[in-house]
Amino acid sequence: MKFAIQLKAARLAAGLSQKELAFKTGITPSLISRYELGKVAPRLETVNRIMQILNFQPSESISDGLFNDDAFIPIPPLPSQNTHSETSQLQLYREDIKLSNLQIDNLVSITMSGDSMHNLLKDGDKLVVDISKKIPVDGKIYAFNQGSLLRIRILQNLPNERVRMKSYNNHEYPDETVGLNQIEIIGQIVYKAGFI
Repeated sequence: MKFAIQLKAARLAAGLSQKELAFKTGITPSLISRYELGKVAPRLETVNRIMQILNFQPSESISDGLFNDDAFIPIPPLPSQNTHSETSQLQLYREDIKLSNLQIDNLVSITMSGDSMHNLLKDGDKLVVDISKKIPVDGKIYAFNQGSLLRIRILQNLPNERVRMKSYNNHEYPDETVGLNQIEIIGQIVYKAGFI
């Protein structure tokens, strides 16, 4: 709440409306309002952008309180996938999970392996899978087991309980068609993290 009070005071001191601050920072006016009401804690990069525009610095204790460990949720790895180390565990901002209408208990993380989805997903990218979304929606990306192989593909529904599996690298990985009973859908990919 202290940050919310300081933010509003700094905005008023700069002579800006919430709408004007939103325009200058690239943030929606409703989100600026939520920050000032203390309903949402902004991300560190957002705080830095706002501080630059308003030329203010929240007190150290306030910024410490904003970004405590409770703001981030660790996403557990898919039990069947080997993880390289605990230091590479994926964490998501709690507010992002809520804003995306996701349930924390339905999320697991996996690591992309291979180049079948190259240009969209790269080898080593960390992915979050919503395991509650097992019914294919055309054009969405899914993680699934096919035999003993964990695969990631775009799925497209076909008649007779079949799906087309599409990759982004279709020169090396042509489309495949299989029956839904031939694959075990783990869930829909809802988030990716990786270096460019």
